Amino acid sequence: MHLNNEISKSIKDFITRSQQYRDSYTPVFYRINNPEEETKLKNLLIEKPFIQVFDTINNQLKDLVKGLNPSVIHNETTINEAINRYLQNKEILKYGVWVYYPWLEKLVHILDEEEYILVRTNRNKHKITQEEQDLLRQKKIGVIGLSVGQSVSLTLAIERGCGELRIADFDVLDLTNLNRIRSGVQNVDLKKTVIVAREIAELDPFLKVTCFDDGITEANIDRFLSENGQLDLLIDECDSFDIKISARKKAKELKIPVLMEGSDRCTIDIERFDLEPDRPVLHGFVDHMDMSVYKSLKTMDERIPYIAPVTGIETLSPRMKASAIEIMTTISTWPQLASAVTYGGGITADISRKILLGELNISGRFFIDMDELISDKKNESTKIEEVTEQKMTVTEIEAYIHNNNLGDDNGEIIDESIIETLIKSASKAPSGGNNQPWHWHYQNNTLHLLMDRSAVGAYLDPDYISSYISLGAAIENLLLEASANGLEVKWKFTPEHLPNHVALFRFKTGYNADELDKKLAAQINSRHTNRKHGLPVELNNDDLLQLKNLAETIEGVNLQWLIDDEQKKALGDISGSTDLLRIFTPKAHQDFISREMRWTQEEIENSEDGIGINTLDMSNNDQIGLRLIKDERAVTFLNKINGGSAFRKTAIRQFQSSTSIGLITLPDASSLNYLKGGMAAEKLWLAAADLGYQIHPVNVPVIFFYKQNFQKENDLSLANNRHISELHEKFKELFNITNNIAEVFLFRLFKADKSERRTIRKPIIKTLSFGNK
Repeated sequence: MHLNNEISKSIKDFITRSQQYRDSYTPVFYRINNPEEETKLKNLLIEKPFIQVFDTINNQLKDLVKGLNPSVIHNETTINEAINRYLQNKEILKYGVWVYYPWLEKLVHILDEEEYILVRTNRNKHKITQEEQDLLRQKKIGVIGLSVGQSVSLTLAIERGCGELRIADFDVLDLTNLNRIRSGVQNVDLKKTVIVAREIAELDPFLKVTCFDDGITEANIDRFLSENGQLDLLIDECDSFDIKISARKKAKELKIPVLMEGSDRCTIDIERFDLEPDRPVLHGFVDHMDMSVYKSLKTMDERIPYIAPVTGIETLSPRMKASAIEIMTTISTWPQLASAVTYGGGITADISRKILLGELNISGRFFIDMDELISDKKNESTKIEEVTEQKMTVTEIEAYIHNNNLGDDNGEIIDESIIETLIKSASKAPSGGNNQPWHWHYQNNTLHLLMDRSAVGAYLDPDYISSYISLGAAIENLLLEASANGLEVKWKFTPEHLPNHVALFRFKTGYNADELDKKLAAQINSRHTNRKHGLPVELNNDDLLQLKNLAETIEGVNLQWLIDDEQKKALGDISGSTDLLRIFTPKAHQDFISREMRWTQEEIENSEDGIGINTLDMSNNDQIGLRLIKDERAVTFLNKINGGSAFRKTAIRQFQSSTSIGLITLPDASSLNYLKGGMAAEKLWLAAADLGYQIHPVNVPVIFFYKQNFQKENDLSLANNRHISELHEKFKELFNITNNIAEVFLFRLFKADKSERRTIRKPIIKTLSFGNK
């Protein structure tokens, strides 16, 4: 116990002594050829006899003499003689300067400033000429942010790429920083500015370093840029987005060039405000945004639209994209590697020198990506060929109808404008990936529904089951709209002609629609897919019963509700797992990013189909996550690290926020039953809209279950088949259903605000044709 107390007291004494130098980074100079300075040094050594003393002045003088006369070859004798001649009988102990580092409690004997700089930069020649070195000595550089900025600052100091360095950071060193910041564990919890300034002072005590320990603020930005002389170059390595913007605006006003290096792919941004005073900040990436509101934004989701254009979400490396998806699930922040930070520091210092010497005058964003510059030879891309059929021409449709005896004219003549009204409503039906797989053809008083084979056959449309559901929904809309317009419809499926010909319809005027049909038809235009989280509302069993009864008016349909919270959570996990499987399956992933999703407004308008990312009711964070998985390499790596749990968590939250989860089933998995299931789904969807509910189809699980159990050519791997089988067993247990039942339509039912944006539809001229009368 006594020994422990002694140790504890000794440690406390050492801590107390070291605290007085905690924020110290300025060395003390003693030129002892001056008697007063000599006395001060003697007093220091008496007061602190434990100070370590290092005297290598003789070695430094050797380098100085050699550098001054590089053509002379010396041996040990001649070099000492040359040193003595150079000293001119001056006492070597008093030559130069003694430098005391309080935080190290070390005293070092070195050459004085001019000679020290001459010797230390001697090996720069002639990569940097003496004239260039002298010019750089007059330059002032400011560095904001000292994670990547630490490597930049030290490299600049080592090369002596400036005469003054201003460094700014409000943070202290954490243990997690030591994966990329070259420092010692003894510096944890020390100000980053102090650490960097000390390292520079230990390297070159004559290089002027000014620290801004509070980082850059509105109060000190002007001092940082201009006090004691304006900066010649601003290097931005800070994490604070509003500081990036405000510092650039000030730099632009003062015509100070700005340089930024991002460690991922060594992204280089150069903004020559000195040469281009009208140049937009950050290359114009944020010109369309009101940056004045950024500071008032509270959440990351609010800030993402401002940050994303600057970081370049699409241009991140695959591993960074995968890592970004994992933030706040398996990792807590953006990753950085020492290798990238180190060579980024070197590249930044190199570019800084060229800018300051007038050798580089360009602005822009550049990438020095080591993975692209130096890598193993890659195999040719194994991009999956997409096989799509051509849409049938009107002539081919007419021939098909004639050859298959589908063209009798028993129906009443209906005006083409009425037919167009019916088809406009039919086309408002939902479809998987918004593929709109229908084509309508009116001929000889008969309306024919054909499958548009050019729109179908995606990975998640095995045996066209998703398209059949969509076609069934379109049929339901057509029937309801016809009823509301006073038309009696005689119609039938044509199963013997599937998948080309789906159904035919004949009309008769003078029909009196019942009130239910009118009510449902009135919801056709407002019905839409809503992917929001549900609002907390009390469950209304009467509503669920009404929707069930309505759906089951379609022959063979059964609708089940799942309302237990734990069951909804389990179902959400199943759904999220199949979402991940979809992402990790190359063909499904390719379909998702190129066939289903529309990433820009231009893509939406050009294709007139697919799902616009702006219609997904997603947070900004989630939209970024979706954009990140566009990169096949990022997805491959995400799969390798068993990542993507965020997708499961999102699905679980969605399911738990729902009033109920519904499942439409039919007795067997025939094409006709999927058509019927689509009719039932649309009928209940319209009724749910009338009751104020929202619906979100989540059919990915049941499609994978179909692929495993019924698809004619199952392309799933053995491992994926096993995984799907396990998920399916849990699913069947939740809904208490047996094998071989057709699980047609799985959906969330909930209350929420309507979606602000809707998916686009093709113009009717592309989905309706008229034949010869």
